[in-house]
Amino acid sequence: MLVGASGSGKTTLLKLAKGLVPIQRGTFRLLGDPVPNAARARLDHRVAYIPQQLGLVRSRSVLENTLVGALWRLGVVPSFFGWFPGDMMDLAHQRLRSLGIGHKAMERVQSLSGGERQRVAIARALMQEPRVLLADESTSQLDPVTAREILGIMRGIADEGVTLLIATHQVELVGGYADRVVALRAGEKVLEANAADVTEDDMTAALSS
Repeated sequence: MLVGASGSGKTTLLKLAKGLVPIQRGTFRLLGDPVPNAARARLDHRVAYIPQQLGLVRSRSVLENTLVGALWRLGVVPSFFGWFPGDMMDLAHQRLRSLGIGHKAMERVQSLSGGERQRVAIARALMQEPRVLLADESTSQLDPVTAREILGIMRGIADEGVTLLIATHQVELVGGYADRVVALRAGEKVLEANAADVTEDDMTAALSS
């Protein structure tokens, strides 16, 4: 997990990893390759990004939002018209069922709860078939019980082989879900360790010192 207060650089780091903001100096490599810049090249589908506000189209259905993650697999014309083959439709329904919202497939996103919207965003990301999943403050607007449910889902995704980098300001959520923790303060790394080797007090001290 990537922890830090608001303004510490967490979102910027995630956007750099996805290629959404230009690199000012140096080189950023992910999965062994330089990260492409959105202004110069097509973004790497192997890296999925869930922004803090999720980026869902609330007036569209859960299924339609989920299928957006598969657009990279289509040609220009099918992408433009949203023509998805049957196997992609089946996979989208399967993803939604696995996340416990299969019965919500035809509902508009605007009618969902916060936790359900998080599940839609995760389903959309998984449709990219990512090797890396970046999630920005996925639990910040959820109640504690739902927040831990979402982290449990993400822990399961990580256990299946997808590398997750979750940014959060909630240090109390690190234990039990993260393998490693990195703390940022004012754009600088102030702590990096195995999550099992640090306490909430350690992280709080690093962020405030």
